[in-house]
Amino acid sequence: RFGACAAHVTSEAEAGCSSVCPSAPFGLAAPAAASDIDWLELRISKAFGTKDYNLVRISAITSSAAAPEPGLFDYSSQFVHRWNQFYLHTALKELTPGTDMHLSIAGHDVVLRLPKQGAGVAGLLLADPCVNSATGIMWIGCQYGNEFSTITNTPLLINAFANGTDTDFWSISGDNFYDRSGDITSDVFSRISLEAKSKIFNAVPGNHDYWVLGDPMVGSTADQCGNGFMQWYGQDTLAAANVSPGSATAPFDFSIAPSDEATLTTGQHWSCSKPAQSNFLWYNQVGNLGMVGQTGAYALSETKPFMREACSWAAAQPGLEVLLLFGHWDVPGLGASSRMAMPQWYTEMAALPGCSAFDQRGMLKFVMGHTHCNDPHPHGRVGEGFRVAGFGMEGCGNYGMPIVDTTEDRVRFWYFDTSSSALLDEVLSCVSRGGWRSCTSLATLWLDQPITKVALEEHQLVI
Repeated sequence: RFGACAAHVTSEAEAGCSSVCPSAPFGLAAPAAASDIDWLELRISKAFGTKDYNLVRISAITSSAAAPEPGLFDYSSQFVHRWNQFYLHTALKELTPGTDMHLSIAGHDVVLRLPKQGAGVAGLLLADPCVNSATGIMWIGCQYGNEFSTITNTPLLINAFANGTDTDFWSISGDNFYDRSGDITSDVFSRISLEAKSKIFNAVPGNHDYWVLGDPMVGSTADQCGNGFMQWYGQDTLAAANVSPGSATAPFDFSIAPSDEATLTTGQHWSCSKPAQSNFLWYNQVGNLGMVGQTGAYALSETKPFMREACSWAAAQPGLEVLLLFGHWDVPGLGASSRMAMPQWYTEMAALPGCSAFDQRGMLKFVMGHTHCNDPHPHGRVGEGFRVAGFGMEGCGNYGMPIVDTTEDRVRFWYFDTSSSALLDEVLSCVSRGGWRSCTSLATLWLDQPITKVALEEHQLVI
């Protein structure tokens, strides 16, 4: 009914899921049962921007040392420093843009898609998702978790919107399930379909991904300090810039352990040491959309070389028409300086060569979380910034799916409100039948702007 039958066993799916879709609070099903694909934790990320456009990083997370498909992965190892109950298997692989690639992984047909360079694309935008997990573990309260049944409905939304060809990628911009140990994260992802996991995925960390209580001043060396995050979400970051296809080199910089006091900020000797910043910085291109990911937990001076590099890179890429910045913090504090919170960081980026040209054309945008609202143009950034953090935490109390869409020579931000039982049922029923593009009458357009294309002469000067 809601595109979630893949989360259940075959016999239930053949029966129409009726046995697992009884009436429940907020009008939807009880939590998903375990299935034969739950163990296949698959992650697809775009290769770091300096690598060939046709490369993606394919990662699998398992609970044992054996790779799920022999010979497919180049690096296999137990998670380092934190979340040691998991093993990461990862490799760079070449796709043919515009053509489906079928991979057999442990008997499952995994279909990977990379849009042609310069083609319009669409992606889901989430941040600050929280749940009341069936594990019983809760590090931080999830105020609207029961009201919106987020443990059930957030995976249902991801599955419905990511399935099919309407969506090319999806993303979570920090505070990913408020998890110190990895158990909540594993529970949530076991409910996400293999088709959704086969789409390109982006992630940037938030304050709770470093310190579970959200503040370095109350941090602990027991915190994951971003280590579990960076391995679970498998981004191809600056740390992996020199890792090539076929290399068994770790795509992360593990040189700093959470307990390394030498890297702690003065006055925070009880907190944890953050990993090298390069593990969280990335830029890449999907279709006509350039994307840059950052973390606000480090100083601007440390980040500036990466920023200059990303802006210069973006200006030189063929077919890159819109540049979207991903970060978490929308206000300073709780680990972020004023110039690293996204509104100010956008201003810093807009002043740099390469990015300034996108800004002048109105084609430089940013998304963020932290303040728990789904709303356009926060902090007065009309037409530039979008907050996508209404996924269960205290705050505005809204709940729904934001989407960025760069097809049809336009840049649009859609918002599907699902903050009531009736709205959720209507949206999920429509999307599961024909894809979200057939349901835009149910959405609010946060932005609808023609794409201003760079003149050929200007592009030739840049490259």
